[in-house]
Parts: sequence; C-alpha cells; structure tokens
Amino acid sequence: MKEFRINMSDEPGSLAELCETIASKDVNILAIVAISGESASAAILTDNADATSAALDGMGADYSVADLKSAKLDHKPGSLAAFTRGMGNSGVNLTSLYVMSIDGDSATIGYTTE
Repeated sequence: MKEFRINMSDEPGSLAELCETIASKDVNILAIVAISGESASAAILTDNADATSAALDGMGADYSVADLKSAKLDHKPGSLAAFTRGMGNSGVNLTSLYVMSIDGDSATIGYTTE
C-alpha cells in the first residue's frame, strides 16, 4: 500500500477538490488526515495507487509517495508506546502512523519511515 502526502492551499474547498478528483477516478479513500497551520497538507491511503497518482498528476498536485508498512499489536494499553519506543531505540524515524483496524485483542497499524 502507498501513502500519498499532498501539499494543498489553505482555503475553503481545497480538501473537497482533492477528494472529488480522487473519487472521479473511481478510487476509494481508505484513510485520510488533513492538517493546516502555516501550510495545509493531507496524507491519504487509497485502494488504487496508480489511479491515485494519475488523479493527483491530472490536477497538478504537489505530492510525494511512501511505502506503508504494517504491524499487528496487542490491543491493550502500552502496546503502541512499546512499538514506537522500539522503533526509536532502533534509530528508525517514523514519519506517519495509522491505526488501520482493531479486531478483538489485536490492532493492525500502518506506518512509514524515512
């Protein structure tokens, strides 16, 4: 799976335009986070990386792509803390992290690294 990080303008409708453009290529957005402050950006996961790239290219978007890795953790307090501490102690810089699903006693996370 691929993560798309998109730089956007910080104005009303920018996120809607992004979502509509991706949807017009019959692509489903599986996860999204959008943040604005000094600048605006979104990180998305979709069900079709090639079509997502084509949609973003078609709108002239400024974006980057990263490989999403995954791990299964126990669904209990401290599991995510232990995972992130282990990555940090190993010198791995996490650049994004998603809780993808929770199923009973386990949780699947997705993450990207430098």
